[in-house]
Amino acid sequence: MELRHLRAFSAVCRELHFGRAADALNLAQPALSKIVQQLEAEVGVPLLIRTTRRVELTEAGKAFLSETSGIEGRIGRAIESARNAARGMRGELRIAYTDFAINGHLPHVLRDFASAHPDIKLNLIFMPTTSQHVALLKQSIDIGFMIGPFEHKTTRQMIFDEDRYVALLPSSHPLCDQPVLTLAQLANEPFVLGTGDNWAAFRSRLFAECRSRGFFPNIVLEASNSEGIFGMVVAGVGVTIYSSCVGNLPRLGVTVRPLQDVTNTLPVTAVWDRTNRSAVLATFLKFLQAKARNHVNPSI
Repeated sequence: MELRHLRAFSAVCRELHFGRAADALNLAQPALSKIVQQLEAEVGVPLLIRTTRRVELTEAGKAFLSETSGIEGRIGRAIESARNAARGMRGELRIAYTDFAINGHLPHVLRDFASAHPDIKLNLIFMPTTSQHVALLKQSIDIGFMIGPFEHKTTRQMIFDEDRYVALLPSSHPLCDQPVLTLAQLANEPFVLGTGDNWAAFRSRLFAECRSRGFFPNIVLEASNSEGIFGMVVAGVGVTIYSSCVGNLPRLGVTVRPLQDVTNTLPVTAVWDRTNRSAVLATFLKFLQAKARNHVNPSI
């Protein structure tokens, strides 16, 4: 049984006339009759009653039509879906992100992309930077938004966002009276930081900044995520250093102060594996690069 058999049967059922059905299909009437006979032979029972005056459906024909009437439409939609998938207009995109990425411009870019490409499902996965490195090489994610670059022979990358280091203080802290701080002013303060497993990339950069000023932060408590860090700062447990993206999520009880002596920035880098042949990834990268011309930095 082929699609042409179903199309022929459907046309005869619509017209209840072999001549008109043949015209609608651009077939000769004998050819149409032969196709319908082949279908009945395949099904094993008569589907149509033919007389010189009219064509009627048998009960078996009515049942067969009921079950097959939507097949042509579903096949058409399946063909269109396949073509869209091949063009990168349909499918799934696996995106890994860090706290800094999701608190910056990324949600706005994802919103705009989802609006432009409603048939692409965005599968968002929180993942620390070091875990993203592994996931990219295994191709268990399509693209990662991480801290800093990831140099590997198969990866490509672009700076997506770039933020400054800022100090977060309990709002009752004496240093809140100063509009701008230096990192060295916090040398003797208790610190709350993200855990070593989830925040390794950030901690490495922060510790390098601290060492260049002659101290190592006195870490009194750690949290696995930003909300935990903010909560401990509000509670007065200690101070912390964070990305300036914190301005997008103000927290009552936390005071943000810029660090005038830290000129290095915190880059959020979009990284992908160039050997990944996903057409959906190609669509997303084209969209991302168009956005980059407006509000993010050029490729590394």
